[in-house]
Formats: sequence, C-alpha cells, structure tokens
Amino acid sequence: MPSSSPAPSPVAPPPTDQEFPYFRATLALLIGLTLFRFWYCTTLGLVGDEAYYWVCSKHLDLSFFDKGPGAAATIAAGTHLFGDTVFGIRFFAVLLSLGTGLGLYALAKTLFNERVAWLTVLIASAVPLFAVGSILMTIDPLSVFFWTMASLCFWHAKDTHRLGAWILVGALIGLGGLAKYTNLVELLCFALFCLCCAPYRRQLLRPPFYAMLGAALVCMAPIWIWNARHHWVTVVHLVHRGAMDGSWHFSPGELASFLAIQAGVISPLLFLGIMGALFGPKLDPSLRLQVRFLLCLFLPLFLFYLALSANKAGQANWTAPSYVAGIILFAAVWDNGGRERRWVRWFGLAALGVAILETVLLHNTRWLHLPPGKDPMDRSRGYDALAQAASGIAAKEGTQVYIANKYMLASLLCFYLPGRPETYMPPTDTVTNQYSIWPGYRALPPGSSALFVSDKERIPTVLRMDFVEVRHVATIRHADGNRTLKEHYLYLCRELRNAAPSP
Repeated sequence: MPSSSPAPSPVAPPPTDQEFPYFRATLALLIGLTLFRFWYCTTLGLVGDEAYYWVCSKHLDLSFFDKGPGAAATIAAGTHLFGDTVFGIRFFAVLLSLGTGLGLYALAKTLFNERVAWLTVLIASAVPLFAVGSILMTIDPLSVFFWTMASLCFWHAKDTHRLGAWILVGALIGLGGLAKYTNLVELLCFALFCLCCAPYRRQLLRPPFYAMLGAALVCMAPIWIWNARHHWVTVVHLVHRGAMDGSWHFSPGELASFLAIQAGVISPLLFLGIMGALFGPKLDPSLRLQVRFLLCLFLPLFLFYLALSANKAGQANWTAPSYVAGIILFAAVWDNGGRERRWVRWFGLAALGVAILETVLLHNTRWLHLPPGKDPMDRSRGYDALAQAASGIAAKEGTQVYIANKYMLASLLCFYLPGRPETYMPPTDTVTNQYSIWPGYRALPPGSSALFVSDKERIPTVLRMDFVEVRHVATIRHADGNRTLKEHYLYLCRELRNAAPSP
C-alpha cells in the first residue's frame, strides 16, 4: 500500500570531500569563542536584567510577573554549580550560545549545504545582538536556542507521522516559552508553512500536529497555573507593554525608530542584506521549499512587532528569534549570488566586516569616550562601587535595610551588597514587577530604618507616609576615567510607622 506521508523535501546535494573543512572550521570558531566568552563574561559587572533574574532565582516559583521561570531556573542551576558569582550566573548563557551555534550549523546544512552552514555561524557570531546574548544571562539565550532547535526538529518531523518527533518539537517550543512568551509564535510559523505548502496541508488535520500544540501548552503549564493564581497579571502587563491597551495610531517616527534600532543591533549592512534576502531571494527553484520555510519562520514574529512599532517602538531584542531564519537565508543568497554577481560577494564581505568591527568595538567601548547614556556598556559599570558606598553609609546610620526606586537597581544592590540582604521597592497601588508581589518593607518591625537609593533626586510620597523622617544623606557620583556615568541619591528613612497607610 502506498504511503500517505508527504514526499520528502528536496535538499541540496551532499557535500563533497572538499567541503568537509567547513565543519572543522565551524567547530574551531565556536570552541574558540566559547573559551573567550567564559573569560570575558567575568570582566563585566551584571546588568539590571541579569540581577533581577538572579533575585528571582532565590525566590523560585512557577512563574513571575513579567517573565516565565526559564531564566531564573537556569541561573539557579549555574549558581548551584559555581556559587553566586558573575561566572555562575552567566555560565549557561555561554553554553547556550555554543548550542545555538551548533544548531544553526545543523539547520543551515540540512536546508542547504555545509558552506552555507559555515557562513551562517560566521555571520551569527558577528551580529552584535547575538554577541551580547552569548554573554549576558537573560531570556534571549534560552529563547534563541530553543527556537533554533525546534526549527531543526520540525524540518525533520514534517515528513513523518511519528508522534514522538512532533511532541519533541512542541516541547522545545514550550521550553523556549518558559523564558520568552514569543517563542509560542513558532507554532504559528509552522502552521503557516504547512498551510502554504500543498504537500503538508494534510498535516494540519492529523494528530501529530495537535500533539505538537499540546506538548507546547503542557510545557507552559507553570505559567498558566501561576497566572490563574495571580489574576492574570502577566497578560495585563504584556498588553500594556505592547501599547495595546490604548488607541492605536500610526506614528512614522516610532516605526522609523524601530527599524533604526533593528539595524543597529543587527549591524546596518547585515540588516539590509537580510531584508533583501527575505523579500527578493534569488535561489535555485529546487530550493523553493527551504526558502518558504525560512520566510514562514521569520515573517510572523518580525511583522507582528513591526506592526506594534508603528504605534510605539518595541525593544531591540523582541525580534531576536526571527533572525535565526533571516541569517540563514542571507547566507544562502550570499553564497549563491556571490558566485554569479561580484557585487553580491563584495556586499556580503562588507556586511560581515562591518558587523565584526561593531562587535569587537562593543567588547571595549571605553576608548570611544561616548557621552553618558550613549555607551551600552555603562549599564554594567559602577554598581559594585555604589553598593560599597551605600553599605558604608547604612552601617554608619545603623541600618541594613535597603530600598531602591527601580527593580533593576534593587536587584543590583542585592547582588553587590555585603551579605546580599533583601532589598525592597516603594509600594505602589498597581503591580509593576515582581517586587510588587514579594513581601515589602512594610512587613518589617515598626521602628525600622532603611536607606533609600534612587537614580532620581526625588522622594516618593509613599516613603514620607511610611517613615517618620526621610532626609538626604549622600550623593554618589560614578566616574569612568573622565566620564561621569551616573548619579545616585541616598536618603535615610527613619522609624517605619506601625500601621502604614496605603499609597
């Protein structure tokens, strides 16, 4: 009886002997980068996001206000192995970047050939956004890793009816969703691919496809359970963050800002090359299915945030997973077109060269002498000195309680302060972050004193209501050479009232 399975998708011819060095070169590149990143990651202070996820790792839960448990659980594993150190926090970020590189190579090789796979890894290693994500332990290393692996597994699963293969795809999507909710968009990407390709439309009606959906949703169960217990605050937060809770209006400036940000974090020439490859690919007709797969993998997420940014520009990293497909397609077009058109070859080399230069400069920006607020590395500088100064003032004033005006600042203080005490934020009448859910300083004994650390020269009204006296005690200025990085204002809060009124 003839099989009802879809016909296997066409693939590029198998590599010849002379192509084998591409894998060895890729492996050497990835191992070299991994060893460098293990060293380099210890030379940078934590950034606010990392410190926040580290604090969450000390209060592990099914989920958190604005993120799933993925990043916090990964940091908990790293610090279990290497202690509460910068290396422990970032250990798995570096390992995940290695895994993503290998996954990109395998996916590009499966779709095209080993030369395209090598170019893909080379380009991805030069992209500033991916270079940062390979060192900082935020949600992005997890998101991009699981997005890549799910894409690779789906390409193999689509030609079968094996339930296990489809469940694996769904599990990988769900695990990515535990770090970044947008990984669930990959389900839409795969459904769109099946819909657009006649041989695979039948998959949309078969049990394995729904097993994939079910596996993804089951893996996301901790987030559903936590939100059900907390009045679905994450949904409200996401709607607000995407500016979808107000009237929508087209803003050319916001749209231009979004595109400029994307070009900046990807590298301008690479961004143009990826856009050109996506919307005007010139590849062999036998590779039409591969091209369609990559388009379906890129467009849903990118166009969604492009539409949102026509109202309000989104964050640079929101679209990160979509560039897995974008980079592979650019590498394929560069490889194919570069053989026939000299300008394509030179454009690819120029784009790669500019991206490498940007990424190299990003690793040491001090010599650029950028003004405060313009140097992206400033967000990792000065907080250890701030914590040391705050600790000295707190000891002098007889308190070990710390309050900060922002959740990232509270988290950074918690990490760098001696003894790593609990830190707090002023309470608000709405939930704004996980600190709004955890017990606040109002649970401390009446009469307690605290040191309030703020990056603004302003005392929140709620502090004046909660404490008998609030007065300025110091201003801490942080300098990096001749550059003033930031200022923080320290206030002593005396005698916590017995029955603090609501804000």
